[in-house]
Amino acid sequence: MRILIAAFVLGLSQPAIGEPAVTYPVSVPQECVQLAEREHVSVVIENRYQALKAEYKLARLSKADPMVAQCREAVDRLRAASKS
Repeated sequence: MRILIAAFVLGLSQPAIGEPAVTYPVSVPQECVQLAEREHVSVVIENRYQALKAEYKLARLSKADPMVAQCREAVDRLRAASKS
């Protein structure tokens, strides 16, 4: 059990193969600022834990909300740009 927990923690602390390393703090995209404030998420992500929490919250939100759709598009654009 301890080995599984250690492997999980190490997996979270290192970027996946092929993913660029992120340096924190990171600001949320401008299109997401109002949504972040509405959902009580910081507009400046300080660490990986906050980033995962914000990603999870964005994934849970309804696609029917125009602010959510706009924010998801902005996040997708930033991810595509960072991979290039």
